[in-house]
Parts: sequence; C-alpha cells; structure tokens
Amino acid sequence: MSTTLHETEAAALRRDEARADAEAARARADAEALRRARQPRARRWPGLLTVGLLGAALGALLTSNYYDDRTLGQRLDAGLDRAGANLRGSGAELRQDAQAVARDGALATERATERAADAVADARITTAVKAALATDPGLSALRIEVSTEAGVVRLEGPAPDAAARERATTLAAAPEGVQRVDNRLSLAP
Repeated sequence: MSTTLHETEAAALRRDEARADAEAARARADAEALRRARQPRARRWPGLLTVGLLGAALGALLTSNYYDDRTLGQRLDAGLDRAGANLRGSGAELRQDAQAVARDGALATERATERAADAVADARITTAVKAALATDPGLSALRIEVSTEAGVVRLEGPAPDAAARERATTLAAAPEGVQRVDNRLSLAP
C-alpha cells in the first residue's frame, strides 16, 4: 500500500510541476507580447523629409550652377559681400532699435520718478496740514481726515462751527505746494 501511496503522490507532484511549467511558459509568452507591443514604431517621415530636402537643395545648386557663368570663387565672393551688406544693415537697425528702447526706458524712468516725487510731496503736504490742525484747540485733528492728491487737500469729518471750518481751510492752504483745498467738513449739530 505504501508503494501505491508513493506512486500517487509522485504522480500528483509531476502534475503540479507540469502545470507550473505551463503557467510559467504562458507568463513568458505574455511578457514577450507586452514587450513587443510597447516598442515604438520607427518613424519614417523625418528621414524621408530629410532626403527630400537634400535632393531639392542639390537640384537647386545644380540648376544655379548651370545658369551662372561665374567661377566658384567669384560666386563665394559675391555671397560674402551680400552677407556683409546684410549684416551692416542689420547692425544699423539694431543700433536704432537699441536707441529707441533706451529713450523709452529713460522716459518711463522719468515718469516713474515724477510720480514718486508727487506722492512724496502729497505725503509732506498731508503731514503739514495734520500738524497745523493739531495745533488749533478748536479743531479735533484726530477726527478730521486729511488726504492730498496732486496738491489738492481734502478735509473730511466734523467741525464744531462755521468759524472752525474756515480756520481749517486757512490752515490747510498754508503749506507750500497746496494747489487747492476741498473742505468737506460738516458742521456738528
């Protein structure tokens, strides 16, 4: 009985081994199929395009040589002269373009400097007006908003009476650089 059992086990092991070999063969075949499927196709058009362009260039060269009586040296000299003339013309154009860019840059810098100077002048005027309002005991400098744009001073907030409103206008007009005062102070009830 033990020999039969050993023979049955051996047969089962051989079957399992055969199945494993078959599965491994299938896996190798699938891997090979995937590898082939992933290989990019060779592109032919770039090579054909290159050959076509070279052929056209060669044809143009042969045709131009047929109709041109000059020697190779004379043709080279003429080509170099044309290239030099083109470079000289391009150099002059580049120089003019560079000068135009430099002029535009200088104008832009000048405008930016003017805007910055105007902003600084407006801030100086605003500070001077706030300081002047703070010295007046009848006006509350903390409640009056002062803004300046292009030399025009705007006052907003409450004023205790008409005389204080007029004093605020006079004080705001005093600093150097003030063009006009826009008094929007409202009389307190």
